[in-house]
Amino acid sequence: MKSTTIGTEEYCEQGAVMSQGTASAGGGVRGVPSEKRAGRHPSLVLLVVSTAILLDALDLSITQVALPDIRRSLDLSTAGVQWTVNAYVLTYAGFLLFGGRAADLLSARRVFLFGLTIFGVMSLVAGLSPNAVVVILARAVQGIGAALTVPSSVAIIAGTFAEGHERNRAFGVFSAAAASGFSAGLILGGVLTDLLNWRWIFFVKVPIVAATLIIAVRAIPHSAEPHDRSRSYDLLGGVLGTAGLLLIAFTVTQIADHTVPVPLVIASAVTAVVLLIAFVVNEAKHPDPLLPLGIFRMPTLRNADISSLAVLAAPFGYSYVVTLYTQEVLHYSPLKTGLALLPAAVVSALVSRYIAPALIRRYGMRITGSLAGLFLVAVGFLMLALVDADTGYVTVLLPSSIICLGLGVGNAYPTYAIGGVTGVGVSQQGLAAGIQQTALQVGGGLGLALVATGVSASLDGRTDPNDYIPALHVGAIVGTVITLLAAVATLLGRMDTPEAAAEEQKQN
Repeated sequence: MKSTTIGTEEYCEQGAVMSQGTASAGGGVRGVPSEKRAGRHPSLVLLVVSTAILLDALDLSITQVALPDIRRSLDLSTAGVQWTVNAYVLTYAGFLLFGGRAADLLSARRVFLFGLTIFGVMSLVAGLSPNAVVVILARAVQGIGAALTVPSSVAIIAGTFAEGHERNRAFGVFSAAAASGFSAGLILGGVLTDLLNWRWIFFVKVPIVAATLIIAVRAIPHSAEPHDRSRSYDLLGGVLGTAGLLLIAFTVTQIADHTVPVPLVIASAVTAVVLLIAFVVNEAKHPDPLLPLGIFRMPTLRNADISSLAVLAAPFGYSYVVTLYTQEVLHYSPLKTGLALLPAAVVSALVSRYIAPALIRRYGMRITGSLAGLFLVAVGFLMLALVDADTGYVTVLLPSSIICLGLGVGNAYPTYAIGGVTGVGVSQQGLAAGIQQTALQVGGGLGLALVATGVSASLDGRTDPNDYIPALHVGAIVGTVITLLAAVATLLGRMDTPEAAAEEQKQN
């Protein structure tokens, strides 16, 4: 780690730092230099990046509801149609780290605009697709677009709003958009599929992306720092890391739902481990690595990334259990299932926007993330173990969804997003965001896979509605254990304030 000089930061009301500020691991500036900030349009910047994360999160869920219609329309098998989801998840998780580093090297604005353009164009291509191959390929490329927009969005927020109250409030809005997007996808997917057809789940995003791009071009400022052409892009590290993460994501998607032969999954897992080991070795030796390993010396970032592995296990795993329960046992329609989760989505958005920033300011990230966040997620998950064939919606599902998705995820998501970039220099904010978002996506996929595996193993091929009850209890307990372990890890670890993180960097 290079020795750097710690300067004095002076924050103005709009979140700008008037003096060149604190340098951190990797030599970046841990502030918001006035020439880099979006001083004229900070609200528009936040609107743009929040819309992008809403669309990315929405895309993770909107396709699920339409899968039966896509399968019938394109004459796909049950395993085949699942690749319209898997292709997006694979490239999304696999390219997040690459997208984060690209934002640092090429400017977050440029990468954001490019990624959002890819996302919108591929949405149109998927909607117009004449066959399954085109749909799946479009979804894979669309996932790359999403992987470019998310870490660059976080970097843009970190470069626009000063650490502390201003940035926490901005991340609250950003996280509220992400929380709303996932649940909105379940509802919107049902509405569009029922009233029109499955192609409209892709078409509906095109005009939104176009409008967002128009605003983004005007609102997000150009970086004042010229691109350093002397820096290496660490091509080998990019190939090894991206390939390893892609194979990890592929293995995770196959744990519960085998769409390819088991030997291929095992080979994929082994190859992923080998590639990631080679990636770490390459990063340790490379003069300008894709992932400077020294960044993990920062305890707040490190602990935020570890706990982030469990944050998306909640919306992924919880919605999986609830969807099976409502549709297989209570015989809800997909639209009614989505509407059943709507109150939790509203609460989550409100908590992320207003409650989480206040709790972080008063009690810190460690308490907010563990007790007000992941612990409540675990409690909500555990309540699903109380359901039976006669359980009413108001009795268990409504309160458990509000506790788990509304309060728990509403507090956890922004807390770990903030922790993932706390104390990180401007030159590494995209990278830090990419690491944290990769942990979110891989952890969410793994959590879903473990919950689904528990349910499937308990069902053992049985399809009677009464057989689903004990199986869903197993899934709920698996989800509870995952999130409870992460809550304890956060509580026992370090999650420093920005001031403490700066002081630690000063002493290094």
